[in-house]
Amino acid sequence: MHQFRNDYSEGAAPEILDALVRTNGEQTVGYGGDPHCARAAGLIRAEIGQGDADVRFVPGGTAANILAVSALTEEFEGPILAADAHPTIHETGAIEGCGRRLLATDDPLGLLTPDAAERAWATVTANGSHSTRPGMVYISDTTELGHVWTRGEFDAICDWAHGHGLAVYVDGARIASAMTADGADLDIRHLAERADAFTLGGTKNGMLFGEALVVSPRTERGRRAIDRLPYLTKRAGALMAKGRLMGVMYEAAFDPANADGCGTLPYWRYAAHANAASVRLARGLAAAGFEPLLQTAGNQQFFWVDAEQGARLAEHLGAELMEARDPAGAGRVLARLVTSWAATNADVDEAIAFARTLAS
Repeated sequence: MHQFRNDYSEGAAPEILDALVRTNGEQTVGYGGDPHCARAAGLIRAEIGQGDADVRFVPGGTAANILAVSALTEEFEGPILAADAHPTIHETGAIEGCGRRLLATDDPLGLLTPDAAERAWATVTANGSHSTRPGMVYISDTTELGHVWTRGEFDAICDWAHGHGLAVYVDGARIASAMTADGADLDIRHLAERADAFTLGGTKNGMLFGEALVVSPRTERGRRAIDRLPYLTKRAGALMAKGRLMGVMYEAAFDPANADGCGTLPYWRYAAHANAASVRLARGLAAAGFEPLLQTAGNQQFFWVDAEQGARLAEHLGAELMEARDPAGAGRVLARLVTSWAATNADVDEAIAFARTLAS
């Protein structure tokens, strides 16, 4: 039975794997100084509408977050972020291990709001030099619990952050899912215009590994980050000798020659496919009587289940179980199911049929 554990259990999507095989015998310079990385960066700049953006390739999401936060802030500063944001619960203190304290708000669902950010700002700045100074805000799109940011929500946090002299960083491990979610009104060009830095995730969107870290030179913090990043990358052990592998994969994902008949690039096509499978799965589970945490058109779905249902879903579908406060007071847990570029309608329908046996 197909596993819905995450969106990176499979290998590479067809165009990505073909490109890796086709270029396997090439000899290039190392550390990302090759023609594939250069062309991939140019294709990304064209796609996001920022011709002067700095684009570099990092092996994984945690490394990208460490580098972005370290580069955008001073040693005595830290990011304001939601309490359930990825760095606060899934990165083993990686950012704090690099000397940057996380300044978490009480926002739910990973959606950082200006009101909560203002409260966090007021609390830490009231102590002056005795407390960590905010230097940026961190958000992810989609959020850790599947919310897809609207343009209004994004503009509101950008306005607040820039009004306080803070950088805006978007962890885009699943940004392709967010940009292609049905009904989403925040597009990549608007996000790139407003954010100081963001990532275009590859690991969770059809590539073997890799994140593209994009930094804007239009802000003071962005320019300083661009200057720092080569050194921070090397120091963090995130500079790959065979960096060209990421260049090859991103080149294939953003190459217009690989677009489909509607002109959609593989990078967006993979995510749209995963989203469609996810929505199909969510509708089937809801029809079977399972209660969703929230309605989302992204590729992560969260449903309330009892202990026995959760154990069976984990065993047969690879669902990840998460402890959370059950609003019904029944002691239920959340089951996370995630779709990828490789999920088929047959896979989804088989999962729904199995779930129905648990709900009856």
